Formats: sequence, structure tokens, C-alpha cells
Amino acid sequence: MEQKQLQEFIHFINASKSLTRAQRLKRDLLMARDHADKQQEAASIPDAPQPQPAEFKPLSALATAQFLALFNDPMGLKYLTHDFDPDMDGRPHTLEALHQQALTLIKSKNYQIPPSLWSLINKYLDGGGEWIDTFGQKHRSCIKDTRWQAWSRTNNMHPINNPAFAVEVMAFRSAVRLVAPALTDICSKAKEGLALNVTEEKTDRADFYTNTYRLFIVLKRILAMMNRRADKHPNVTIAYRRKTDSQGRMLRQLVITQSGSLANRSIAEVKDRLLHATEAGDFGAIRNNLNGYCLWQVETQWDGQPARWNILKTCEQPEIDPLASNEVVGFRHILSYYIV
Repeated sequence: MEQKQLQEFIHFINASKSLTRAQRLKRDLLMARDHADKQQEAASIPDAPQPQPAEFKPLSALATAQFLALFNDPMGLKYLTHDFDPDMDGRPHTLEALHQQALTLIKSKNYQIPPSLWSLINKYLDGGGEWIDTFGQKHRSCIKDTRWQAWSRTNNMHPINNPAFAVEVMAFRSAVRLVAPALTDICSKAKEGLALNVTEEKTDRADFYTNTYRLFIVLKRILAMMNRRADKHPNVTIAYRRKTDSQGRMLRQLVITQSGSLANRSIAEVKDRLLHATEAGDFGAIRNNLNGYCLWQVETQWDGQPARWNILKTCEQPEIDPLASNEVVGFRHILSYYIV
């Protein structure tokens, strides 16, 4: 029966005066029972499961720095980004030997480093997908490339000596190492189109190993957050600093400060969103991109109380450090990278 015919039939049944009182009563009881059955059926259908936030697992920034130090080691990963040294015995002098050494080294230990760093290095070694450079450009070049290996074998040289291949080698090198003055270029691109007055301090001196693309997108995100208050607090400083932690370990810090700006939410509110929201907003994106690469602290007044919130931290650090009022000059992010 079509929908229109069904509607006409129901209307006829409901409006019919030829039905006896007993028939009308039976009709009403049947319709009431049918309605109740449908209500019960609807109630028995379980609600769609709500998406749960992925469990956040903190990674060690120190462990990542120790792994990245292999790029300084001739018996490690140095020749992935540097020319072969013909005077050094026992070092790889062919791409095949370099490839095998790198794979053996990586598999020899259970390195706990960010998945994004594994992906970057593995794709540069073996191919099979695109890797991303500092500013998000995609590359497919790799050590296992047959063109690279054939040229290297024929000429008995590292592909860095071929101008066409050298561009790719240097792009990968800049993806795992912030070579001076690259931080200045990153800052310039990160602030494009924003209404902030950004001042840089010693950014041209920054030199340390990390995933530079992750740093770039985090800096863009932080400045975009600050740009929402540019009408009242336009002045931002990006400073590069060298420090030593309480254990005597060397740090390289990137300190981003928006003068005069204070938090409009409590630490408890932001923390609750980080723990329970499926999409944890700006702070969640920053935390996930920096996890395993550096420590991350935020200083400001939270609910009128000056404090440093150690979001990505070491085991010995407390979550909250109280600060004196004169120590807070605005809203400040501190990214601290280990030097090993």
C-alpha cells in the first residue's frame, strides 16, 4: 500500500461513524498498543557510542635527543646527511653499506622516539612514501633509490656531491636539524599574515636536532592563538636561549611571550579538556606535536595566581611551580630541547 493510500485508510478508519462503540474502543486499544510497542522499541535501541579521547602517552625528550645525537656519530647516522670521509677506516663508503649500517643500528635497540620521527627517517632510508621537510614540502627521495645508488657506485661518491641529489640530502638534513639561521626563517613564515608585532632575540643562533616541521607547525599554532588578542596585546617576543637544567644537562630553549596577556581559564579547565575531550583544542595539538621532542611549560596568571604549568615535563618536575608576581610578564610558552 502506498503512503498516500495508507494515510487515506487511516483517516477513514478514524473518521468512520459506521463503527460500533465496541469496534471504536477496540480500534483505540490496538492503536495505543502499537504506539507503546514503538516507543519501547525505540527505547531499547542503545545510544551510539561516544568517541573516547585517545590515551596520551608521554615520551622522553631526553631519549629522543640521545637518538638524534647519532646524526653526529660517524658510526651512527652521520653519513645520511654528510659526505663520506675517505680517511676514516671502518666507516661506510657506499650507499649500500650506509643503508645497512643505519638499519642495523636502528634495530639494535628499542629506541623510544616519536612515531613522526620514525616515519621521517624510515622513508628517507627505504622510500615507500613521502617525507615532509621543514615547511611541509613532500619528498620521495631515499638512500635506497636505485638512481642514487647507481650514481654513487659509478662515481664512488656520496650523492651529496651530485647537485640534483644534494638538494634532497640537505632538505632531509634540515628536517632533523635546526641549523643556524633556520629558526629565523621558521619565525618569519610562522608569523605571516598575523597582526602581531613580533620581535626576535638571537633566533639566528639556534642550532640543535629535532623534527623541524613539528616545531614550525607548533610555532604557527602558538602565534595564531596569540593573534586572537592582537588588538589588546600586539607585542610578542620569540627568544632563543641556552640553559642548563638542575641535573647539569644542556638545554636549548625557545621562549614565546605575549606581553600583558593573561589566561582567561584556570589550569583545571584546560587540563580537564586535555584529559577528556576528543579534540583537545590548541593545547592538545601543541602537546601532541611536541611530545617526545622537548619539554613544554606555560607561564602566566591562572585565576589570578602566577604559576608555571609544566605540561611536558621530566619525572622530577612538579606539575605546577608557583611564581612571584614580578616573574609573570604575560602569556609565555617555553620549549626546552636537550643537547646530548
